[in-house]
Amino acid sequence: MSSHTTHTSLAERFASLAPHVNANACLVHRGRALTADLVVVVGTARFLLRIHQGEVAEVTQRFALFHPCALFVQGTAEAWERLWDQVPLPGWHDIFALHKRGEMVIEGDTRLLFSHLQYLKDVLEMPRHVPADA
Repeated sequence: MSSHTTHTSLAERFASLAPHVNANACLVHRGRALTADLVVVVGTARFLLRIHQGEVAEVTQRFALFHPCALFVQGTAEAWERLWDQVPLPGWHDIFALHKRGEMVIEGDTRLLFSHLQYLKDVLEMPRHVPADA
């Protein structure tokens, strides 16, 4: 991980994704059939990502340890940092590439994952399109 990026700033970037997702009408439309809770771990920061009909209803770090979720996505700090680079390097550009590298774990309802794959990938990659200092 580069010296200018900390675990905190990565967590802050992820925590601020809701308004960016919700402002993207095409993305919300693509996810309109999805209502689910996801647990996303960015480095050491755990988030509950609540999606309701394609809109991010909530992103919070305050939730029960065993909160039920449809999907669990956990990546190293380096994985998220490189995934969110403006132009990610090959092998760091996609959640499945990161999983193959051993940098990310994806578990849960595979039917839900593959039914909404492009939407979920776009949501998880949204911080790439938001400046790191925004």
